[in-house]
Amino acid sequence: MTKLRKLPLWGWYSLGFVMIVTITFGSLFLAGRTLIWEVDGIAQHFPILVEFQKILQHPSQQGLFSWSWNLGLGADQLTTFAYYVVGDPFNYLVALIPHAQLEAGYQGLILLRFYTIGLAFLGFSGQFKFSRFSRLIGTLTYTFTAYTFYVSMHHPFFLLPMIWFPLLCWTIERVLHGRAWWPLTLLTGIVIMSNFYFAYLLALGSLIYAGIRYWQLTAEKQPLPAFKVLLSRFLLAVGLGVAMAGVILVPTLLAMLHATRTSFDFANGLWTYPINYYVNLPNRLLTNGGGVQYWVTLGLSGISWLGLIYSLRHFKRYFYVNVIIVGMAIGILLPAFAAVFNVFSSPSNRWLLMATLVFAYVTMVLVDQLPTLTRDDLKWLAGISLGLIAIIWIVNGFYLNIRKHDIATFLVVLALVIFVLLQRIFILSPRQYHGLLMGLVMLNLLTNGLGWLSINTTSGASEQIRRGTALTWVKHYLDDAETGLPKTGFYRTNLMPNYYTIRSAGNNIPMVLGTHTVGSYFSVQNAALGRLSQSVGNVEYAMNAPLGSLNERTTLNSLLGVKYLFARADQLTNQAMPAGYTPVKSANGHVKVYPDKFVYGLSNHTGTVILKSNQTLPLAYTQAQQFSTADYQQLSPIDREQALLQGALTTTKLAGVPTITPVKRSQPVAYQVQVDDSSVLDTTDKVMIYRMQHATGMSNGVSGLAADATTLTAKQRQALAPATKMTRPSAAVQRLIKTNQIIVDRTTTANQRRLTSLTSDVQGNQLSYQLKIKQPEKYRQSELYLSLTGITYDRSSIGQSLQTSAASTVFNARPNTKLDQVNQLRDGLKDSLSASGYTLTAKTVDNSVDFDQLGTTNMSDYEQRHAAVFNLGYSNRLRKTITLDFTNMQGLHFKHAKLVAVPFGSIYQAETARLQQQGLTNLKVTNNQVTGQTTTSQRPTVLTTSIPYSTGWQLQVDGHRVKTQQVNDGFVGARLAAGQHTIKLRYRTPGLDLGGSLTVLSLVVTAGLAWWRRPLKRRSH
Repeated sequence: MTKLRKLPLWGWYSLGFVMIVTITFGSLFLAGRTLIWEVDGIAQHFPILVEFQKILQHPSQQGLFSWSWNLGLGADQLTTFAYYVVGDPFNYLVALIPHAQLEAGYQGLILLRFYTIGLAFLGFSGQFKFSRFSRLIGTLTYTFTAYTFYVSMHHPFFLLPMIWFPLLCWTIERVLHGRAWWPLTLLTGIVIMSNFYFAYLLALGSLIYAGIRYWQLTAEKQPLPAFKVLLSRFLLAVGLGVAMAGVILVPTLLAMLHATRTSFDFANGLWTYPINYYVNLPNRLLTNGGGVQYWVTLGLSGISWLGLIYSLRHFKRYFYVNVIIVGMAIGILLPAFAAVFNVFSSPSNRWLLMATLVFAYVTMVLVDQLPTLTRDDLKWLAGISLGLIAIIWIVNGFYLNIRKHDIATFLVVLALVIFVLLQRIFILSPRQYHGLLMGLVMLNLLTNGLGWLSINTTSGASEQIRRGTALTWVKHYLDDAETGLPKTGFYRTNLMPNYYTIRSAGNNIPMVLGTHTVGSYFSVQNAALGRLSQSVGNVEYAMNAPLGSLNERTTLNSLLGVKYLFARADQLTNQAMPAGYTPVKSANGHVKVYPDKFVYGLSNHTGTVILKSNQTLPLAYTQAQQFSTADYQQLSPIDREQALLQGALTTTKLAGVPTITPVKRSQPVAYQVQVDDSSVLDTTDKVMIYRMQHATGMSNGVSGLAADATTLTAKQRQALAPATKMTRPSAAVQRLIKTNQIIVDRTTTANQRRLTSLTSDVQGNQLSYQLKIKQPEKYRQSELYLSLTGITYDRSSIGQSLQTSAASTVFNARPNTKLDQVNQLRDGLKDSLSASGYTLTAKTVDNSVDFDQLGTTNMSDYEQRHAAVFNLGYSNRLRKTITLDFTNMQGLHFKHAKLVAVPFGSIYQAETARLQQQGLTNLKVTNNQVTGQTTTSQRPTVLTTSIPYSTGWQLQVDGHRVKTQQVNDGFVGARLAAGQHTIKLRYRTPGLDLGGSLTVLSLVVTAGLAWWRRPLKRRSH
């Protein structure tokens, strides 16, 4: 026991850490789940770690400082991976992990980061005069927070700032007290290299910390160096730290300046959060509240909550920390505050990760002061805690309509409050007091952790993929169909839309398989790809995944060199395919189907087929004609795509190359709009049928009606009217029927000449619409496109929700009681009606395409989108009708809605054949180099590629340097003189040389200054 008491503080922390991790994370592991999320985890983070391990273990095959053709169309590996793995020191341990154990290694690294968080806080807290016991509790509450539990499951590298921030504050304290500045330099460099986004966030937090602490130490008349000396040391330390990170920072900054994420709406266009955000906020103080909204991950431990109350109660005594607390309280209410901390983009409250340092600090304050609490202190702690529960009770409709597990959390917090209140009544020895308090704190942290990680308490845990499936799925993602691809030559591949239906914005697994698949899912994407995707109206565009699967557009696939498509076997019979793509067959003449490689919970269950096209363009070719950006912008998105086959779009007119005006290839398709009013209750017959289904509990089958019946015979009316109370319809029913009739008449009139709007009935049900194509036989063997511009929408609201609920009760003949209305109001206040997006779906006989307008709650890809182009596919079938359905909104409106067709006949085939013949001969493609020869030309031509534009690509023509420019709205191109030429394109990461020089210079200067200052210190003593 004596040895145990003498255990160092980090040892006690380690014991507590092991206990909490064993129970909380153990609950997830016992359920056969992993820490790999079924969304970003398996689609983004795990494949990147697999690829990073390959780079570390086999650098000669694929170096980090190089171009990779497996990052979508191709991208720089350093700047793409810098956001995820490059600067994370823990990830380099994967070089020591056997590949077969990488799933376990991925999770082990998460727990290692978790453990290091506490060690970092122990170092920070050692600078203050807190007891060992309070530091231990503070460390545990800092380590195990809602934020750390959440990100460990979803975005594990987000744990890093929890390590760096206390260490940054520790180095700032050293400088403030006149000690060595070089630790701040080293840590600044490490933080910036680990993740540039978190470096920005932590820089703001560190600046605030340094300012507050200087203010406090000055007011307390602590001995400090002169302000000018302090400022010069901070500037020197931070400046050298920034330079030290140059080898990663400079290339990354240059990449970010030309990335898709440079365009966004500040704070997602919000001045205030939706009302449900504020309503749900109290419940998120002590629990996770059942979810995360705008990245609010508070979930305070009970002891930290009491620490906050105690600190604010003694405002003057802890004035400086309370200034921060008040600032945070105001900041969490304002989207603009979160947006500023999120690089002036979306209102993400990730800055709250730094607030946990404040919470842990006031926790240590309280624990040290617990034996000396006054009666008034106890009243405040108990009163405000009970007041919080009362507020939660009120906003949840005067009863605790919350998760059952949250009740357990409140009970533990209540037990903690009771212990604090009664501690003086019981005569406890220090050991008993410490044991009871630690037991309650541990129980609280365990409860909070289980709220995130237990299958029994949250649906979120069921989103973690099952043990043993990650590597298997990555290996067999394409059912091994990639083995059927040629082993030589350069080509690209693509996946058919909905190849997998797992919820995700994209997937990077094909990157690991080396299939050169065009789709990619990274936080840093080349803006050129986004610009092209948006200019041609690709409905699948998102900032993190600018190309998606190209919406199966034939010409776009051809332009980008997609020779092979992977499709589910069942898609061959019911899915439109791009023109010219035919299934690859076996030697016996049958379609080659690669059987499904079953992985529980992840497989597509149908097997895979490969489709091949002989009409795709090579990676590099010459165009004999050019056209201007002005001419390009005059075209519709569909015709822009077709124009890129006719000539090269050049940003600067190239001398000697003939200039053309592109010919429009699309053909207008006449259509008529018809609203589907079969489900709209606009007649008494429909109301009776509706009541038979919903109010009386009878089905149409029981009543002898057809399942899709909308009208009744006189005999049926006579029989059903009494049972449905429709013998004499009430005035309310007649009023609602009339309103629905007006809605149907109004939308029919509005869409009489062309599609202008979609709407909902009085019950809030979104109506379905059909576009009836005139002369549909003309559009066989064509791609059909629905182009919508000037899109606006009518958001749902609480008032409308109450009205639609009231209408449904009238139609159901069910009393709308006051309690019902209170419950509906409560549910409306808690729902994100004003923040949600919508989905618009267009369907034909053999295709279905979704357009998603994300809501303002999305922190990664939200953009206000006012146009969409639906490719309804190439088909030999007779497509008579296009059905439109939408979700979530009251209505949608369009300035223009055009239906067009693009034929793929002899003209398209001749254009692609011509460009194929003009492709580079003897084409060789390696990681950082593309070489080949052009065919002989009588005039200057445009070197045209589908290589995403980057200044890192340098062109040599016949051994001479030639300037490149962007062609085709985002790709590498150049002017070539007449004749035949040898082409060499070489790549080097932009800014790498400058960044590397800054890193070396900073290391030398830092080491020199640190070495030079040491003998000066010795002489001064």
